[in-house]
This record gives sequence, C-alpha cells and structure tokens, in this order.
Amino acid sequence: MNLNVRKAVTYRIILLLISILILSASTGAYAFTTITILPGKLNNFRIHVPTMVSAGSKFTVKLVALDDYGNVITDFANKYEGLNIRVNIGNNNSTEELDIPASEFKNGAVHFDLSYKKAGNITVSALFEGVKNISPIIYVAAGPFHNLKIVTPRKASAGEPFNVKVYAVDQYGNPVRFMPKPNGDIKVYLTGDNFKVRPRIIPANYIKNGSGKFSFISDRAGSSRLNFEVDYDGSSHVFISKNIDIYPSYFNKFLISTNIAKVPAGKPFIIKIVSVDKYGNVVNDINKIKGKVKLVLISKSGIERSSLFSFKSFDKGIALVKTVFNRVGTFSIYAKPEGINFKKLKMRLPKVNQKIRAKSLLLYK
Repeated sequence: MNLNVRKAVTYRIILLLISILILSASTGAYAFTTITILPGKLNNFRIHVPTMVSAGSKFTVKLVALDDYGNVITDFANKYEGLNIRVNIGNNNSTEELDIPASEFKNGAVHFDLSYKKAGNITVSALFEGVKNISPIIYVAAGPFHNLKIVTPRKASAGEPFNVKVYAVDQYGNPVRFMPKPNGDIKVYLTGDNFKVRPRIIPANYIKNGSGKFSFISDRAGSSRLNFEVDYDGSSHVFISKNIDIYPSYFNKFLISTNIAKVPAGKPFIIKIVSVDKYGNVVNDINKIKGKVKLVLISKSGIERSSLFSFKSFDKGIALVKTVFNRVGTFSIYAKPEGINFKKLKMRLPKVNQKIRAKSLLLYK
C-alpha cells in the first residue's frame, strides 16, 4: 500500500469516528412529529354524466365535492349533514328539480339516477350554498316509433278546408324520422254520427321522414276528432287527434215545421223555425244578428198574414212562434230575414249568405 492510499484511509477513519461521537452526543435531544392536511371549503362540484342517453331511460350522474385546490372533500357528508344539494336537469325550455341530501355522499362523492323524456340537448347542474356547477351537454335521443301524432286546429268551419299535420313520435311525443311502413293506403274519418271528411283515403307515401301535411273538409258541424287508420305489422292501428269544434257555415235559410199537420180553426199551434247553413247545420248564434225575420202565411188567395220578430227570439238557432188561424183552408208558411245590414256585420257575428236578401223560402208545412 503506497503512502497516498494510507493517508486517504486514515482520513476516512477519523471522519467516521467524529460522526459517531456527534450522533452519540445528540441522541437525547432528537424528536419528530406528523401533520394531516385536510380539504378546504367547498369550491365546486365535478359532475360526471354520459354524452348521450335515450328519452325516458335512466342514466347515472356522479357528483364530486372539491375544495379550492381540487381536493376531494371526503368528509362532505358529515360537514354538511342535514342540508340538501339542489340538482336541476333540462334546458331553457324545460327544467326538472330534485334535492340530494349531503348525507348521501360517500368519501366526497354521490351517485344517483336520472331520466329525461324530451329529446334534445340538456345539462345537469348542482347548486349548494352559492356554489353552482353545470355538467357537459347530454344529448337525449328520441326512442322508437310509438304513435302518430295528429295536430289539428281547435276550430274549423263546415265546408271550408282545415290544415292538419302529422308526426311520427316516440312514447314521449318526441318526433322520429321513421315509422313502420303501412300496408296500403291510410284511411281517414271523423268520429260522430253522420260525420264525413274529404279526402277519406291518403296514400301512405304522403308521410315522408316521419311527417306529413294535409288539408281536409267536413260539411258537418259539431265537435269531433280526426282518425287515421294505418295497417302495419299485420294489424290495424288507429291514431286520434284532439277535439275539433266545427262551426256552421254561412246562414243560408230557414227550415219550417209545425207541431201538427191539421188543426181546427181557432186552435193555437206552434211554428218551429230553424236557421241552418247550406249543409243543414243549425246556426246556433243566429240571435246575435241585428235584424228581423218576416213570417208569411199564404193561401191560394194570396198573403193571408205576415208578422215580424227579432233574431233575438232564436234560442240556439231555433225560434218557436205560437199562432192561431180562424179561416179554413191549406196554408203555406214562408220565412225570410229582413233589415240586415250586410256591410255592418261584425266579424264575431254569424256569416250570412247575401243571396237570401230578396228571396222567400218555402220549405215545408
């Protein structure tokens, strides 16, 4: 061993001895401790949601409570026990609310199921003590075809076209692009006695990409529903609209009848006068017209008697006139409107066929 090596070994031994002496001298003064860093106050919620769901189907939402530095607040349930987190689901058009108890959180997180029935983009938001966070957008897709929705006007007039739209929808009313292919044409009809609609047959291919537009006419007044009868999947399916109130057309004439065909001279009898449109529908609100009705009794000799009475005498389109006649013979009864100012008729009043102004109508006796 050369001199330099011996010196290096000697220095190392000396340093080792000095270190041992220092450690031995300070053994009685050495100590250590630990510290736990807890999460801070609530700063936001991390909201986990799926990107796409089906209308009406359940999906799981996860809320995670975080402090200012993104640490999970693991003791959230104990810290806020007895309080609720307000959760909103929806969009600007429609929102649903529910409360999630803070006690439901486990280690700073909670899982719960939601569902939404309207197709479109929605979000889930959480609100608690001034802290509000919103999830990424969730796309709610429509479900499979379930029904044919028929959109009709609430009101229509007899003899005039009214427009109708139809949509293929899922069970929650969301439009879908496809419906089962019909076997043959689609039949259309109105509910109610003697109701008829034109057209009564629609080619199936008129409904394209889940929708169609049509125009129908009914001569019958009253409250009814439009029905579409479609055959597919080996059976017949009927889809029904909401009520349509079909109002009479123009006032056209009077129908006249008596309560008895033969009556002794001097005995009272009733003349029944009914206001109808050209389709035979009773014009119920004829009493709103300002004017009078001229009632004429005619025999073979000519006019025997005439009288005037107000349109206000009509009740639901019917006027009853009590009269008596002393002469023996056969008489015809005429009725026509008098004193109607057609130019001053207001929009809310029943329409009147102007052709009847100079015309008496013999109907029946």
